[in-house]
Amino acid sequence: MVSRHTGRRRLGAAVATVLAVTVGAGSLAAAPVAATEAPVATQGASGLLPMVPGATPASAGSEGFLVRVPHDGEESKLRWVAYDGGATRDKLVYTIEGIADTSGDMVVTSSDLYGTEAVDMSTGTSFRMRSVPDGPDSFYAGAAGRSLFVRGASKLWLQTGDTEPRAVQGLPETASYDRVRPGDATHGLLTTRTAEGGQRIGLIDLTDAGLTYPYPQQARNPVVSGSRLAWVEDDTATHTLRAVVRDQATGARTVVPLPGTTAGADLKIGLLGDWVTYGTTAVHLGTGEKLALLDRAGAAFTVPDGTAQIVQGSHAVQGQGIFRVSLGTDGRPAVRLLAHAGTPTSALHDVDNDGAADLLGRDTSGVLWRDSPEDGRPRARIGGGWQIYDKIEAVGDIAGAGNPGFTPELVARDGDGVLWLYSGREDGGFTRRVRIGGGWQTYTHLTGGSDLTGDGRPDVVAIDKAGVLWLYRSTGETSRPFEARKRIGHGWDIYNQLSAVGNLAGGPAGDLVARDKDGVLWLYLGKGDGTYTQRTRIGGGWQVYAQLVGAGDVDHDGRADLFAHRPGTKTVYLYSGTGDWRRPFAARVVSDAQSGNAYNHMS
Repeated sequence: MVSRHTGRRRLGAAVATVLAVTVGAGSLAAAPVAATEAPVATQGASGLLPMVPGATPASAGSEGFLVRVPHDGEESKLRWVAYDGGATRDKLVYTIEGIADTSGDMVVTSSDLYGTEAVDMSTGTSFRMRSVPDGPDSFYAGAAGRSLFVRGASKLWLQTGDTEPRAVQGLPETASYDRVRPGDATHGLLTTRTAEGGQRIGLIDLTDAGLTYPYPQQARNPVVSGSRLAWVEDDTATHTLRAVVRDQATGARTVVPLPGTTAGADLKIGLLGDWVTYGTTAVHLGTGEKLALLDRAGAAFTVPDGTAQIVQGSHAVQGQGIFRVSLGTDGRPAVRLLAHAGTPTSALHDVDNDGAADLLGRDTSGVLWRDSPEDGRPRARIGGGWQIYDKIEAVGDIAGAGNPGFTPELVARDGDGVLWLYSGREDGGFTRRVRIGGGWQTYTHLTGGSDLTGDGRPDVVAIDKAGVLWLYRSTGETSRPFEARKRIGHGWDIYNQLSAVGNLAGGPAGDLVARDKDGVLWLYLGKGDGTYTQRTRIGGGWQVYAQLVGAGDVDHDGRADLFAHRPGTKTVYLYSGTGDWRRPFAARVVSDAQSGNAYNHMS
């Protein structure tokens, strides 16, 4: 099943810096001390893409990239994200009794129950594997470029969406082989073994279906980029590794020493122009210049034409995220931040797990609606009957029932003071309500979504009629979502609005904003122990808003933001977080989330 999300790109900060990456999935690799650190350079304003917590790169295509995202079910979920911030598509893949491979923008799924299908995630078009005239059975045998491969009784076959299967030429008759894996846009890689125990790495030309063996016997972790081949081999003299690059067009062969490595280690390398990349290091083929630029690098993939790489990593200044690496104007590897890593703060209001914050609104008939800013979609109806509640609050993932992680919950208080829990579903709806308990009518205000105690779970705070502030620490359990309340302050009856905003100002814990009866908004920074610092004045004039909603990272810049609702004009404003407690919000802008609609309650 492929589902499609449409959207426009939210403007945010984008950063360019020289970068070296590891090509291929693997554990995070720290930058070698010996490498020279390159400066960070600003590229200018560009759109940053939404990303959910736990997403990891799975492939890099010409039009977008694929990530694996958390999913609640036996299947796993792949999400295709356009580089330009346009449409995204989800694909559920069955991996328990099946196979799911990626190649560029393409996903191939294969199982006995559903057969084999290749889907171009950039267009949504697909084709199915055909039977080959080679014995009674045809089996899926891998993918490369926009082709998939079929194993017959005696031959390996190449198939595309618009051509009949062709037998691969050059495969030894007695050889066994693994699944074909992606090389570049026009090549696939294949490891074969002979009956005598010999193992070789072959290169399949996707144009003529010819198989050759250009890699030497000792080659490991092969790479192909146009006419260039590269591989890793042991340097027996130094007991380290070295990368070897050979140009098939000219015959030129370059050996690149990899100091700090250990012979026999499983090191992934990549090619980007005249650079070899490995770990967090890039080495120039001609000059030997070495650059170490990310603090850590994880899973990474090269786009089919070899002009860029998509890498998951972290930087001391930029933080964690997914980056696009390409050669800068000076011929060095440069990276542009595509998406900040998803966090509990960014997912605070992401009801449908698409990486975009959802603002909830209840109309006068009791229908609850959700809407995301700048996604190009109309608001979505959640359901009716919500008029029985006098308080509805999105509180983040307090119950933590399982995947997908950080799907937020709602708490709702009815007219009798009973508080109810609604757990979020990744389709944008909620489960059947669970009773938390009675007696909540004692509170005039309650809010949730900030992790106040440093345990990774959002908590709830409430002000009672006497002005006492209480902390309800979340447990992660649906049946008992909160520990016993703890008194953390008094004198809070001076406020008529309260909103937990997540980590607004870069402190150790979640923060809180409160509006007093004169319309002045105040910031309370969380200290991580369930308490707050002394308040800081943000500014006056906030009495024009009926509700303030801390909604996570709305604009995808890695900082928490605030929605403000003005019902008289049916307008919702976005206050983007700055990360600076002295000036926590940028100037307001009108948001299209729920604007133009009449509501008597928002969350």
